[in-house]
Amino acid sequence: MTPPERQDRAGTRIDLSPLIDTTTIEADGGALDCSLVPWDSASFGFPVAQVTRVELADGAQPNALLQAFDAWCADHDVRLVSCRLDHTQLRESMALEGHGFRFVELVYEPRLDSFEGVAAPRHVIQIANAAQGDRDAIEEIAYEAFSTGRFLLDRRLAPELSKRRYAAWVRTSLASPRQTVLKAEMDGDLVGFFIVEHRSDESVYWHLTAIAPRWQGQRIGLSVWQTMLLRHRAEGATFVGTTISGHNLPAMNLYARLGFSFSSAKMTFHRLQESKG
Repeated sequence: MTPPERQDRAGTRIDLSPLIDTTTIEADGGALDCSLVPWDSASFGFPVAQVTRVELADGAQPNALLQAFDAWCADHDVRLVSCRLDHTQLRESMALEGHGFRFVELVYEPRLDSFEGVAAPRHVIQIANAAQGDRDAIEEIAYEAFSTGRFLLDRRLAPELSKRRYAAWVRTSLASPRQTVLKAEMDGDLVGFFIVEHRSDESVYWHLTAIAPRWQGQRIGLSVWQTMLLRHRAEGATFVGTTISGHNLPAMNLYARLGFSFSSAKMTFHRLQESKG
């Protein structure tokens, strides 16, 4: 998902935006929802899909359901499928593993409901909306900063694909009406960024966060996270949530130190098909 300091300073999301053209498949007591993921397809250069729901009733046989899903994948020439399940869905996870899916990671969804325990940062950090003129510098951070993302953990995929994906994420978020790219600076130097979404319930979701590699290991990350939380408190946020990989133990420790609580884990699976060409 690299040195512990880097892991301590980078967190990942999964929830980008609603998937389009969702297809629901039902057969023999089972159901799944799937769709193409256009942003990942564009970054990787081949069709990528995501399964957003799998449910199997007691006694259900998954063969017909998964064969119908295979036909959907073939129709769209899908080469990579990802799926995320609650850690309690063992029946469903075993069915996926029996059908070519491989476990990649556990993820957690830390959430901060009270800002009262957030301490004042040791370093003075300035947070501001990023502009198009900041794009190249922030994309460079996104390209280099991550080591525990699910596509990086899947050793069957070239690391370059994941790096390009993170950089493209910054580009699309700068143009998105739903997401805001915030830059973190110290004494005029760019030290990191956050991609955030302000939701209708007044909560804030952190989609992607990172500290620039050259600032990692200098105890800057805690101050940046504290400054962001104090900013959200001043905005009247009800709570802050995000998603991080269970492989990223330093980041989990950081969020625990900041007072975040952790919900149940989710399992991530990938199925990679060889190119027909």
